[in-house]
Amino acid sequence: MLYTYNPKDKENIPTIIWLSMIFMGVVWTAVEAPLSFVLGYIPEVPNLAFEALLSLIFIVDVALRLKGKLKLPENLKWDSPEVFEPRPYSKSIWFPIDLITCLPLDLIVYYSEAGLSWELLVALRLARLARLTRARDLIGLMDHLPKAVRAIIFITGIFLAIHFISCGWMLLNPRTDLDPVSYYNISLYWTITTLTTVGYGDIVPQTNMARIFTMGVMLIGVATYGVIIGNFSRMIMLADRYREERKEKMAGLNQFLKFYNIPASLQRQVFSFYNHLITQNISEQDTRIINELPQALQNELAVYMKIKLIRNVHIFKDCSTPCLKLIAQKLEQTYLSPNEYIVKKGEVGEEMFIIGHGEVEVSMGEKVIAQLKAGQFFGEIALLEDTIRSADVMAKAYCDLYTFKKEDFLEVVAKYPDLGQKFKETYNKRKSDKVDLNKAA
Repeated sequence: MLYTYNPKDKENIPTIIWLSMIFMGVVWTAVEAPLSFVLGYIPEVPNLAFEALLSLIFIVDVALRLKGKLKLPENLKWDSPEVFEPRPYSKSIWFPIDLITCLPLDLIVYYSEAGLSWELLVALRLARLARLTRARDLIGLMDHLPKAVRAIIFITGIFLAIHFISCGWMLLNPRTDLDPVSYYNISLYWTITTLTTVGYGDIVPQTNMARIFTMGVMLIGVATYGVIIGNFSRMIMLADRYREERKEKMAGLNQFLKFYNIPASLQRQVFSFYNHLITQNISEQDTRIINELPQALQNELAVYMKIKLIRNVHIFKDCSTPCLKLIAQKLEQTYLSPNEYIVKKGEVGEEMFIIGHGEVEVSMGEKVIAQLKAGQFFGEIALLEDTIRSADVMAKAYCDLYTFKKEDFLEVVAKYPDLGQKFKETYNKRKSDKVDLNKAA
């Protein structure tokens, strides 16, 4: 399933890098192919070498897909959303299209120039735009890519749209009095001023076809502006709505605390914890929506809510999504009040603790050893060996803790041995730091 696919997982990162390489090759072709078609030039030797390299990359891509080496969500391997059973890549509609995109058309044009008409030569170079279909997988994963990467892909798409329109204007308004760079620069200028509905009027269409093309570009520009402004306004309204909901909740809580004359120190703790609870949800509708779902789905959602927490804990950051999911299923959530003991010295350790919210204090007698906050963990040694707790751990504020028991840890490690190794490395490092600290003392 697409929504269980995480591009950041170790096994998926090589696929994402490979798809990024394919995307860059597609972008290059999308820029160069229509420009060469409009200007009508035949490739030089350096271009031929790059074209041969791209064709080789695309051939390797087809081979990897045939062998099933690319880690993709199942739905991206299907022909269409209506296909409920995945087909082998060799029988999909993409296979013949991808084979066509592997053809080194520039090389064919270069070595067949003498035997083919000029129109056919130029058309063959334009046919390379079929490679645009190669960007389908990376675009299909847009929702799961980092925001910066999505922004780059989106901006690249806008640039390519402007580039295509500029090439279309050059095709309909040929000029022989300008060098190619100046000609493209003027076309690019016309495209941007027309799309943005500025239209200075210094460049105007001279033929009926060019006027029709211009009207189409104007309509595209208006529609694009409408969509962008509409989405931007919607984003602002949604952000304001969530902000207003949170303000109302905090204002109501403030009135409640003042009405009952709650001490200032307790008020601060209540506000801190309540703010933590609010930030766990986008809006008040979350709980209502979740409660309408079957219990099995509610449990599944609760697991992914825990994954969001433990993914930020450094000892789990390199774990795959299936591993994180199994860990999240084993975690037990507990709440503690200030000055409540979590661990006492001399107890038998059977679990580790992850702090979701709040602050805890680690001490030995009267001496405070450490203060731990949200996102940190303690007690992990108990998962690796039979041990007696060597320090007291007390909640210093209202805390939201997640417990990971030893028996559950062993079950997870049996399936994902790398996690056990990560715990051992962390344990050895802390043990070494402790020895160094004792020597310094």
